[in-house]
Amino acid sequence: MDVEKKEADSNSVTAVSLEEDKNAVEPTKSDNDIRVCIIGNVDSGKSTLIGVLTRCVKDNGNGLARKYVFNFPHEQDSGRTSSIAHEIMGFDKDMKQVMPTRANAGKVEQWHHINKSAQKYISFLDLCGHEKYLKTTVFGLSGLMPDYAMIVVGGNMGVSKMTKEHLGITLALDVPFFIVVTKIDIAPPEVLKNTVQTLCRILKGVKKSAEIVKPEDDFAKLISLFKTGAVCPIFSVSNVTQDGITQLKLFLSLLQSRVHVNPIFRSAKDPAEYLIDEVFNVAGVGIVVNGTMLAGEITTNQVLLLGPDNIGAVSYTHLRAHETGRNLVCRLLLEKKKKKKKKKKK
Repeated sequence: MDVEKKEADSNSVTAVSLEEDKNAVEPTKSDNDIRVCIIGNVDSGKSTLIGVLTRCVKDNGNGLARKYVFNFPHEQDSGRTSSIAHEIMGFDKDMKQVMPTRANAGKVEQWHHINKSAQKYISFLDLCGHEKYLKTTVFGLSGLMPDYAMIVVGGNMGVSKMTKEHLGITLALDVPFFIVVTKIDIAPPEVLKNTVQTLCRILKGVKKSAEIVKPEDDFAKLISLFKTGAVCPIFSVSNVTQDGITQLKLFLSLLQSRVHVNPIFRSAKDPAEYLIDEVFNVAGVGIVVNGTMLAGEITTNQVLLLGPDNIGAVSYTHLRAHETGRNLVCRLLLEKKKKKKKKKKK
């Protein structure tokens, strides 16, 4: 569904409570949708890495791949993310990546293609690296409920203040994380070595063992160690030469959703609750909201309770359609019920 203009403030509506459908069948919440937040210092190559992973292209060294990820033209002009961007990559039943129809396909075309062919999804949430947008990054790490965090560090830049800040926030929120060191093709050997050594020292200080990932490693064993929380994998990649990208994709394909161990998500038998993250006004369609299903289930033509709004009021709305190509991320097409106007007495 192509969104042409975002007109509503996502803070104006915080949640949707849905009337329980007594005839609904309990859905199976499978482990096929994994949310991964991408964090790290500005100019570390976060958006470019997402473009390389999802579009299966090589970067040209000037950020060619990131143009498929950015939301706004000014982000492309500055090369810096100022909003939360979404991208997905899919894997088939043999855990092989679902290839895009074409590298420059729009998000709608790309996502529909992946939804039709994939058995497992990785939902990337590209967060801001600049200190000015730290609140947006914190919202993404907390409000969007990621399963994992990918901390991206520029191999030629060293470990910056913001990298340490992001690492501290991730630890405070208890989000499992792994580290990707980028730009290894242009990083001076000594600088790259010092960067990795600094990361290892920091991890040791938070009681985690750094595991430098090599192509010959046993990734099933690596995932098992990662799940214990005692080990943090460190990948070294280049977006230009593609070095290390294959190993990173293999690791991502083996990740499992944490929805069953996250207390925020409740049973499908509970009254349905849908948390709105974004609100759009689509030309010729109407109001579309994007968010996360926290409990219960929803069906088309269901009557919803929408709210509370800024003054604490709750209103009724009608669900005209919903898209659930991925397990927990839904887009709802809402139609507010109009109140009948009372006739004025003459």
